[in-house]
Amino acid sequence: LAGLRVGGEFEDTASGAAQAMDESLTLGLVLGFPLDRGRTLEIVWTHQPLDVPTTGIGTGEVGLRLDTLGVGGTYEWGEGRLRPFVSATVGLTLLSPDAADLDAELLFAGTLGGGVKVPISGRLGLRLEGRGVAMLTTGSAAGVCGGGGCVLGFSGSGIAQLELLAGLSYSF
Repeated sequence: LAGLRVGGEFEDTASGAAQAMDESLTLGLVLGFPLDRGRTLEIVWTHQPLDVPTTGIGTGEVGLRLDTLGVGGTYEWGEGRLRPFVSATVGLTLLSPDAADLDAELLFAGTLGGGVKVPISGRLGLRLEGRGVAMLTTGSAAGVCGGGGCVLGFSGSGIAQLELLAGLSYSF
C-alpha cells in the first residue's frame, strides 16, 4: 500500500503546546488471511517519515519515523465490481527521531476505516482505503479492584491522523 497521512497534532512535551504535522507519504504492507465469507484477519505494517518543528532544543525541524505494526481485519460485503469493506487494527507504533539526543518511544496504536476492493482478475485487485489513526502514549496509569469490580484510569497524550491509501492486492 502507498498513501498519504494528513493532518495530525501532537503535544510538545517541552512547551506543552500543540504541534501540527504536515501530510507525508506512507508506505505499507498488508498480509491477509481469509477467515470465512467476508472476513479477513490482517497483519498491517506502515512506515511514515516526517519532519516536525522543534522547540526547546533549538530551532528548525527534527525528522521522525513512525513504524506501526497492527493486527486486525476487514469485513467486506458485495459480489460486484466494487466490494465495500470496513477495517480495524490495534498494535504499536515505534516513533524514532533522527536526532541522536532524542529517544525513541513506543506508542499504542489503533485504526478504524473503510474503503473498497476492486477485483481486476482472479488473483489481482485494487484496494482503496481511508482510515483514522490514533497513537497514544500513557503518562501514568492506576487501577483498583474490589468486591464490585475493577476501575482503571490513565492519562497521556497522543497523535491523531487521517490516512488515505491505495494499493494492489494479490491472492495466492
